[in-house]
Amino acid sequence: MALIRKFAMVGAAAVAALMLMSTVALSTASAQAALPYKAYGSGLKAGQAVEAFKGTASVGKATVDAAGNWSIDIQAGGTANVANGDAITFKLDGANVSQTVTFQGGQFPAPPGLALTVAAGGAAPATPAPAKTGNAGLFGTTGTSMALVVVLGVFAATMVAGARTATRGR
Repeated sequence: MALIRKFAMVGAAAVAALMLMSTVALSTASAQAALPYKAYGSGLKAGQAVEAFKGTASVGKATVDAAGNWSIDIQAGGTANVANGDAITFKLDGANVSQTVTFQGGQFPAPPGLALTVAAGGAAPATPAPAKTGNAGLFGTTGTSMALVVVLGVFAATMVAGARTATRGR
């Protein structure tokens, strides 16, 4: 009878720990990242540098491949706080180009893409100051909830205590 009571106590502790863990698991949610704007084009010289800007903040860079193609995924948010409706400008090897696009997450220009041409008087302007990085992604990037870590620790301690209680002799 005492052995059955010990197993029942271990089972009850396991059920309580499982219920506590399930409430944490149900309350944790992950947001899906917004889709980027895909800027692309062709017909440039291999090795040329293409850079996209919102105002003076760089939002993406690409190097033209051997076939003359380039592609930049412009993400919403970021240090430039890019949002739908923002004007995106481009530079080719540091020189301003005539083409601009309006940022719309998940969209892209109609084929064959953007044909970048250097604007009249498009000499390379002064290099913009580096963007402020803030925490640089050091917080909240692991995806591990501290509450889940604590619950798992409590569960492990409960299991050890339950096993110790079940095997303890009288």
